[in-house]
Amino acid sequence: MNMMRANRLQNALKHLSEAIQEAEAALEEMRAESDPLAVHVFVSRREYRNMPDTKSGKRHETAARMSWQTACELGFRGTLGEWERLLDAVPKRQSKGS
Repeated sequence: MNMMRANRLQNALKHLSEAIQEAEAALEEMRAESDPLAVHVFVSRREYRNMPDTKSGKRHETAARMSWQTACELGFRGTLGEWERLLDAVPKRQSKGS
């Protein structure tokens, strides 16, 4: 009777080990497949926010346009204005009462 339980437990552990290896492989595969557009948004926002601008704002304007063009190539379907808001390029307007 004890031998039967031991074999059953050993078999269950073998299946568990195989399942864990399969889950780890799937997780590693997911990590390797990053979303290029999401990465571009993240990098562009950081670069945009850390970029010193000119008085006229041309440097930020040019950077936003260039990164928007790349984003469109990666699948972004919004307008330049939407991209600028995504980058936080266009400040939120304050109401007169603020």
